[in-house]
Amino acid sequence: MNDRRGIVPLGLVVLGLIVMGVTFPLGISAALDGNGAGSLVYQVLFIAAMIVIVASLIVAVVNLARGRARVLSIVTIVLAFLPLVGVLVLFLANR
Repeated sequence: MNDRRGIVPLGLVVLGLIVMGVTFPLGISAALDGNGAGSLVYQVLFIAAMIVIVASLIVAVVNLARGRARVLSIVTIVLAFLPLVGVLVLFLANR
C-alpha cells in the first residue's frame, strides 16, 4: 500500500507529460491547418493532462510532507516541473 502512494502520482505525471507532448504539436498543426477541422480536442486533452500533472504534484508534496515515499515524491515533483522549465528555457532562448 505504501508503494502505491508514490508510484501512482509518478505514473500520472509521466502519462500527463506524454499526453502534453503529443497534443501540443498536433493541436498547433490542427489550428494552423486550413481545412477548418479545429483543434478543440487537442486543447481539451492538453488542459486535462495539465490538471493531472498539477494534481499529482499536490499529492507528491503531501506525501513528501508526511514522510511517505520520499524518493518517488521528489522524482514526481522534479518531473512535474519539466514543462515549466521548458517554457522558461524557450523564453530565455528567444530574448
